[in-house]
Parts: sequence; C-alpha cells; structure tokens
Amino acid sequence: MSERISQVVNDFRGRPLPEPGALAGYAALMDRYGLQLPSPPRLAAIANRHHPVSTREWLMLTPRHQPEPTLSGDLVFALKWEGVDLGVLATLFKVAPAADITAIVRATPTGAFARRIWYLYEWLTGVELDVPDPGKIRLTATVDENLQFALPKGVASTRHKVLDNLPGTRAFCPMVRRTPALGSVSTKGLDARAREVVGRTRPDLVARAAAFLLLDDSKSSFAIEGERPSSARAARWGQAIAQAGVRALSTAEFERLQRLVIGDTRFVRLGLRDKGGFVGVHDRITGGAGPRACQRPP
Repeated sequence: MSERISQVVNDFRGRPLPEPGALAGYAALMDRYGLQLPSPPRLAAIANRHHPVSTREWLMLTPRHQPEPTLSGDLVFALKWEGVDLGVLATLFKVAPAADITAIVRATPTGAFARRIWYLYEWLTGVELDVPDPGKIRLTATVDENLQFALPKGVASTRHKVLDNLPGTRAFCPMVRRTPALGSVSTKGLDARAREVVGRTRPDLVARAAAFLLLDDSKSSFAIEGERPSSARAARWGQAIAQAGVRALSTAEFERLQRLVIGDTRFVRLGLRDKGGFVGVHDRITGGAGPRACQRPP
C-alpha cells in the first residue's frame, strides 16, 4: 500500500487538526456519508509523517496505519483505534445500505471485527442480516477494554460469536474512553471502599451528610448563574434535585417541581414558557447583547 496520503485537511467541522492529515475512522465516515451529529470528543486522522503528535481532540497516526477509503476500512479502523461510538454507528446504520454491512461480514465471516460490526448493526437497528453462522470460533468482545470501560462479564451471543460487554442497554449505554487517569482511579476500588464506609456508618449520619452535600451543590449551581439565593430557596432547589427520578416526567410534574423551587408563586407565571427568554448580559457602553460568562463556583 502506498504511504502517500490523499485528501489532506487542516480541520474538520471547525475542529483544527494538530497537523495536516487525512480523516480516518469515524471522522471519515461522518464526512463521506454526511452524518449530522455531535462529533465524538476525539477523532482520528492519518498524518503525512511518521512521528505525528496526538492531542486530546485528535489521534494522529502514521501513514502505515492508513485504512482503505471504504466503509469496511474505516469501520474496522474505528473499532480498532477509537472504540465503539454508538452515536456515530447508529446514525451511520440508518443511511448505509444493509447490503453493504452484509457484504463486510460475508467477506470475512470469522473475522473478529466483522462479527463486532455485525452484532452492533443488529443490536442498534433490530434488523437481522442475511449472514451464515461463522461456525465454532472463539468469542470476541464487543468493547475493547483497552480503549473503553466495559462490563467485566458480558453475555454471549451465539449467533454472532461475540461477547456483549456493552455497559448498558439500547435505551441508555454510556461509553467512557479509558484514559491513564481514569484507568488508575478504576483500580483503586473506590466503589467498594465507599460501600464499606457507608455500611459501618449510622444511617442518620449518612442522611445528614447527604443533605449537607445536596445543599452545598445547590448553592454552587446558583453561583454558576451569578445568583445568591437565600438558604430557604437553595434548600427548595435541593429538595427538587433530590426528587429526581422519583416520578415520571410530564408537564404536570415539571410544574410541581417549579412550584417547589419558586416557593411564593403569587408574582410568577407558572407553566411552560411560550416566549423567548434572554440569557446573557448587555454591554454597558453599546447596549449590545452578549453571552454571560460562566463563573467557577467558590
């Protein structure tokens, strides 16, 4: 394969590359298929030199890592180097013909990446592909634990010969990239330590500590908006936050929480807003509108 890189770009959708390179993986798929969705926190590109420097926003790889400029090439590249991005994949699978995905799997039916693509397509779309049984082969994990956090024990899919270790369901499956910092923290067993401490602490003390933290968090939320609420108002906000998830969301529930937070509703129109609202500041000299600066809470 030639190491000459084509379609070199300097930025992608307003995100500058650290050096010129060719889009690869998810970025290439988003560009080729015109996928409209929020870009992943980190994208990948192929640099023109052999010692590129990556950043938090860009994984820059050498020319020898350049994938074939095809659906198969960039999907395999993405899973290998970037992990599973369900947002991009779900959007892609809505526009990429099922026949193209079927062709990828049929080309290498026992291949680990082909089976992962096959499983993720059917898992996300609910559409079964016309693909034969790959036979008796070793299971491959859906999520590469070297790249992202996954379930320690997955569920085997005998149809695809993969281990579903996705950390969630179709309705909600947060994917977290494994970084050196997060990897280090995950080995400390903080969840077990927290359960042990809470388990040997009197329930009334735990409740008092939770109430204090909730009130403190409420005050910080107001500080971000530049407001100084009374203790009573901050406490009401804390009560509303504490009830999150207790009842199903509806217009009536939103209005109930609104009354809880506001308290005295005599001079406030409750309900959903039907007019635009200004969130920002006006320049003292020109009177022009501008965004409000977000201040870090004390």
